[in-house]
Amino acid sequence: MRGDIVRLTERLVEVDTAPGLSTNPLVALLAEEARALGAHVAVQPGSHAGVPQQNLIVRFGGEQPAGLVLAGHIDTVPWQSDARATVTPERDGSTLYGRGTCDMKGAVAAQLEAAAAQFDRLARPLVLCWTYAEEVGCHGAAALVDQPDLLGDLTDAGCIVGEPTGLVPITGHKGYGGVVMDLKGEPAHSSDPWAGADASVALAAVLRNLHELRNQLLQGADPDCEHEPPCSTLNTGEIQAGSARNIVPASARVVVEFRPLPGADVEALKTRIGSCLQLGCSGVPGVSGSLDWQELRPAFEQPRDSTLVRWLCERTGEAPGVVPFYTEAELYRDQLGIATVVCGPGSIAQAHRVDESIAFEQLAAGQKLYEDAIAAFCG
Repeated sequence: MRGDIVRLTERLVEVDTAPGLSTNPLVALLAEEARALGAHVAVQPGSHAGVPQQNLIVRFGGEQPAGLVLAGHIDTVPWQSDARATVTPERDGSTLYGRGTCDMKGAVAAQLEAAAAQFDRLARPLVLCWTYAEEVGCHGAAALVDQPDLLGDLTDAGCIVGEPTGLVPITGHKGYGGVVMDLKGEPAHSSDPWAGADASVALAAVLRNLHELRNQLLQGADPDCEHEPPCSTLNTGEIQAGSARNIVPASARVVVEFRPLPGADVEALKTRIGSCLQLGCSGVPGVSGSLDWQELRPAFEQPRDSTLVRWLCERTGEAPGVVPFYTEAELYRDQLGIATVVCGPGSIAQAHRVDESIAFEQLAAGQKLYEDAIAAFCG
């Protein structure tokens, strides 16, 4: 039923797009809805981790320069069958529970319903784009901005990314990257620990060095920084060592995540992280280390004097802010060259939870905000 945003959100949630699954069935559903409204639909095929995926690009109003882009992602984090937030949505009073209700199929539904309410009164085209594999590295958005022609002419357009912000305009967040540190030593029988080169000893030193670096970053923080924590951060999220209790560990690994502040010297930060490995290995003869840098996603920083930021602040009554989580926003802002703001219904505090949910009133408020944005920038 057109106009029932809660039911549309439920339909999107019912299509499972957790990691390891394809977004193609959900793209098919959304494409059918958009075509029924007379939109031009383009599908960009891709894949992640060997699984076929698709981005969906929807354009209303012809081929002239668009006034607005409404963007988001259609994948979710994993879910558990015994949790409340699954792919079987549940209504409880005025709250909808389910995986993706908040992050961010509810926002996708709000964007599509807003387009349905406004598509026949556009003076400038409207573009909707929904991407795959955001939760595991923004891979769909990266593929999309590599083929900007799929989006059409975006001259002077603005972009709103519908991540859950409680409809507060967000103009900044930290970047996101990772590095795998592998340590190699020599195995030996555990009855003589000194006969081998113990990679776990070097690992302990590497971890100490990384944690010291983390504290140094905090100690050097700018007191006026609005990000929280007010510094670039790093985390030793995955740690492995050894193969059996009676073998001196011949290998060890730590996977480090780091989040640089906007404007941070990323290469200098990478050098400092790499030095933690070099120093840790240097104290253990026979142990060597190697680095495998994962793709870095840039920090997001949208100038606040843009027309889009000013309009959103006036419309919502909220001052622009920053968030600690990562989004696709900087890929659009930087590589497409358009003003971009993150602003969507729901709270990040509800995202990724076993009881993920969104209030009906937030869905409706998100739809109304997007309708007003379409009228302001495409009307």
